[in-house]
Amino acid sequence: MRKYLVFITLFAFLLLPAVVAEDITFQSDQKDYYFLTGQDAVIPFEMNNTYADEISGMMQYSITQEVNQNGYVYSSTNSQSKTFNIPTGNQTVGLNFGTSNAPLTLRVSLTYTYAWDDEVREVSLDDISIYFVSNESQMNNQQDPQQSSSEKITDAQPNPSQQQQPQTPQEKLQNNQMNQDSSALKDQIEQQLQEEQQQQQAFEQNLFNNQDFQNYSQEISDQGYALSHKQLNSVSNDTGSFNLTYKNQQGETATLQGTMENGELKDVEKQTAEDRKEMMDALNQSETFQQYQKELRSEGYNQTSVSYEQQGNMTKMELNYKNEDNETATITATFENKELKDVQFLKQEKLDLLIWGIPFIVAIILLFLYIYLRCQKKKGSTETGSQKPVVKPFDYKDEARRLLLEAEKLYKQGLYKDAYGRAGQALRLYLSYQHGLRRELTNDEVVRFLKTKHHPYSKIKQCFDMCSLVEFAKYTANDTDFSIISHTVGSVISG
Repeated sequence: MRKYLVFITLFAFLLLPAVVAEDITFQSDQKDYYFLTGQDAVIPFEMNNTYADEISGMMQYSITQEVNQNGYVYSSTNSQSKTFNIPTGNQTVGLNFGTSNAPLTLRVSLTYTYAWDDEVREVSLDDISIYFVSNESQMNNQQDPQQSSSEKITDAQPNPSQQQQPQTPQEKLQNNQMNQDSSALKDQIEQQLQEEQQQQQAFEQNLFNNQDFQNYSQEISDQGYALSHKQLNSVSNDTGSFNLTYKNQQGETATLQGTMENGELKDVEKQTAEDRKEMMDALNQSETFQQYQKELRSEGYNQTSVSYEQQGNMTKMELNYKNEDNETATITATFENKELKDVQFLKQEKLDLLIWGIPFIVAIILLFLYIYLRCQKKKGSTETGSQKPVVKPFDYKDEARRLLLEAEKLYKQGLYKDAYGRAGQALRLYLSYQHGLRRELTNDEVVRFLKTKHHPYSKIKQCFDMCSLVEFAKYTANDTDFSIISHTVGSVISG
């Protein structure tokens, strides 16, 4: 018996290399890297190629910059790709993400795509954060290894030019490209970061010199507010989004947000404390609201918070309440140009009512089910006709695939905005039904849900961001980006 166990162990040991062979893995020692301002941010990435030959593929990287200066936040995201060769074996590549003389945050995602044996495979490292800090007390470098192995991209067709070809001895001697590729990638990243910083500065200058923007800002300043915080997200020198916060001497806030497209302001939303007070005064004069307030107070509810959500000339005010039993209630008021249009009331039902009501509801359902089955039995004994067709359940995977195919067709027809919009719709539909939500969601709602459930979301967020930018004419569509989106959405749908 012992001999058999030894034989089985040796067999498994010999089989193991075949099982783990033919793969590419990426690894970083940490998830968060801290550097002092002025230092070069060199991040070591370990790449392990267990194929017999060098692999040639496409390295795609996305970098989001977040600069926080004097309470002002500037952010921009850019994605690039470059051909990259990975020789067989294990090697460490140090990518230099440059330096910064001011506090800065970089979010980095790496994705390597290659073709092998008529398959398209992909390996990714997402959400690597780089922090430039002003003093050592802010540094918090801790070992937190991040590793990812290659996965097959379902339904992706390999590009013939990307197929791995056997190398001659001369080519193997000439193809020691790891250092060359790493250096070229480093130069490209440094150039991109420099261009993005220049783009951010140009966008801010163009925004603040825009006459319409100056008029909006002056209106807020005339009411006693001063700029206290600004967040700018540039797409180009004259296109991007902005979100500015102002404060007065009493600590009250005003906001100004919107987008600028080719130097023209779009979707501008301005709201001050005076605007909110005017809407609250209108709500307090509403008889419907007064009735809801009276009912809540009589039942021991107290107001816990109030929030405002503005979209165009529409504003939604939400007032939240809670009692001593932690039961909640919400009053939602809708305004158009600060004029009250509707008041809705939602109160959590008491648990004991639900407990007593459930048996009654179940009894009613069983009674109707019994009557229905009896009727069907009688109907079946008297009718000889064909049965009614059975309605098939909604196949959300097929529908998501159909939407993705439609997106690809639209792209080939040159309808780029529709194509990106349909791709985003396919991804939202699949994720909504896959996670049991079964309702229409916004991009932000999907991402927030995935975050709360600790699901990977970086690639999905990148897809949504790119689709939205193209769909709303804030970014120019191109074949590389759409191919990445199509592959990502297809792999998510295929599970």
